[in-house]
Amino acid sequence: MAESRLVDYYSILNLPPKADLAGIEAAYARLSDDLMRQSQYDESAREAMQRLNEAYAVLSRPELRREYDRAFFRAELERLEREARAEQRRRALASNILVGALGLVVAVQAGALLYLGWENATGLFQAILDWLM
Repeated sequence: MAESRLVDYYSILNLPPKADLAGIEAAYARLSDDLMRQSQYDESAREAMQRLNEAYAVLSRPELRREYDRAFFRAELERLEREARAEQRRRALASNILVGALGLVVAVQAGALLYLGWENATGLFQAILDWLM
């Protein structure tokens, strides 16, 4: 289990992480029977059987399962935290772009007011709004 990327043994056994030992044993028995029948015809079933045996060997032993869960869920939590930070950065960037765009609109309006005067500038802005709507 010293891999940098852990294999999801729960998905191999098609079980939720809260599954008890009886559920793990039942899933292993069902899946191993299916894979043994398929292995006569399909080479990939033998590889799947090796992964299934590995998953069962870890999840069926409480001390190995605790160690695996600590490592697996720590990696999962770190991934979720990275995704949350990336989402925060995207939102902050979008917010900054919006604030910048609004600042630009205000600057253009202020420039138009100074250059054209109040009467002409308000008429220009009303014409733009009418055209947009």
